[in-house]
Amino acid sequence: MKKLLALALAFAMSLSLAACGGTPASTPASEPAAPASGSSATEEKEPVNLRFYNYALSETAKADWWEETIANFEAEYDWITVEPISVDYNSMVTTLTNDLASGLTADIIYGEISWVPALADAGFIDKPENVLSPDFYAGYYPDVLSAYQYNDGIYGVPHYMTNWLIFVNKDLIEAAGLSMDNFPTTEADLKTWIETLADYYKGTDVSTIFGMTTSEVAATGMALNGLYTAFGGTLFNDDGTLADLNEATNKTALTETLDFCKYLIGNGYTQENLKLKDYRAAFGAGNVCMYIDQSWGYAQIGEVDPNAANFTVTAPLPTQMGTNGKGLSLVSAHTFLFGAGLEDSHKEAIDLFIQYCTSNEVMEGYLNNIGLAFPAHENMADVKISPILEGAAKGANNTVYQSMPAALASVQTELATAALNYCVNGMSLEDTIADYITQAEYYMNQ
Repeated sequence: MKKLLALALAFAMSLSLAACGGTPASTPASEPAAPASGSSATEEKEPVNLRFYNYALSETAKADWWEETIANFEAEYDWITVEPISVDYNSMVTTLTNDLASGLTADIIYGEISWVPALADAGFIDKPENVLSPDFYAGYYPDVLSAYQYNDGIYGVPHYMTNWLIFVNKDLIEAAGLSMDNFPTTEADLKTWIETLADYYKGTDVSTIFGMTTSEVAATGMALNGLYTAFGGTLFNDDGTLADLNEATNKTALTETLDFCKYLIGNGYTQENLKLKDYRAAFGAGNVCMYIDQSWGYAQIGEVDPNAANFTVTAPLPTQMGTNGKGLSLVSAHTFLFGAGLEDSHKEAIDLFIQYCTSNEVMEGYLNNIGLAFPAHENMADVKISPILEGAAKGANNTVYQSMPAALASVQTELATAALNYCVNGMSLEDTIADYITQAEYYMNQ
């Protein structure tokens, strides 16, 4: 079924490209937008309407911030109207594809790095160097921007970034006699903590000792790839091809990733087939000791308990994971993507809007109270990071580049299937790895 869905989506995108006459990714680059500096609401400007597809508008805490930010921006630049289109996260790519096929346009898309291959291949998005003013574009941190490399260039820019990290309920930890001052730096010590907490909270309302998502969705695939990377594995070569997963280091990392998931599920330290949002809700309710997530997962934690900051802290992944792992993390970033074939007036308006949304003044409250994260642009260099993220901050520099093939989302999501096959369905380790390689190669060859 997953294969049929993937093929159907690819077919729908190819049809929509033909229907809407979208600009192919190979179209020669247009001139970058003129620098935004010096623009003001007092200049004579033709009205511009920006259609802004934004999944965050379907999440309460983020929606309020975005609505206020858009209203404030429009008050300052009164010739620009930002028309927000709210789409659920899991429906964004399909909805966007269908809308473009029907003749609608998309100026800005707010989403994930993993959406780039499908949208770039369909010709729906342009390179930011063709949209943003050069001085502003140069301010993005290179290590984060490199995550957007696809085929012939960079597609998309980060709003902010995070490493994969561990959310910790410090009250539950301390009640069990543990201290964040001695948070584990090795896998062995992490397991000691997990087992200590499991003994202490046996028979209580604490449902999860250490949460690791294994649901068969794209976000889980990203999380499991992040864990595999922490164990020392490489999923894709720098040229975008599938890495040799039978090579000793990669096979060891994949084995240890699957064994770690089985350790968690088999001992009841985590639950099978849960999504990140499930752990966020349970953590906010005080029923989870620790779990792996991206920093902005706190937005949903805070929706459950507005006072969650009183018990929430973070830590980086241990720097010794398994045989070869150094706790390296993949970069995650909430992302601005830009529509293809934009008029110059729209490029100028987009440049102004992105600069506005990437300023210290606008972002400090958000990064501290709603979508906790780390800056990805020098314009936010002076933003004070949330105290909640202080523990995980050093992990933000312990990241590694991963190339982005067209089959990225499918290959990552198959990791969740592999984890469930091994941990729940009784498949042997060797068969699980062999089956995963077969599925990954299938998607890579589409």
